[in-house]
Amino acid sequence: MALPDGLASSMKKFQAHNDLPVFLKGGPADKVLFGLTVGLCGLGIIGMLQMVYTLGFKKKSA
Repeated sequence: MALPDGLASSMKKFQAHNDLPVFLKGGPADKVLFGLTVGLCGLGIIGMLQMVYTLGFKKKSA
């Protein structure tokens, strides 16, 4: 059974030993998507910490 046209070249690119993780081997678009994912996760963690802080401490009454 033969491989489709672009599959063999894609397999070679993703299986090459070039010290890159597989989620960054797709080029610049993968770097942008990875950075966006990390940024959104960071914002989510900051939001959760803010929520825990605001719910964990009483507000001072005047």
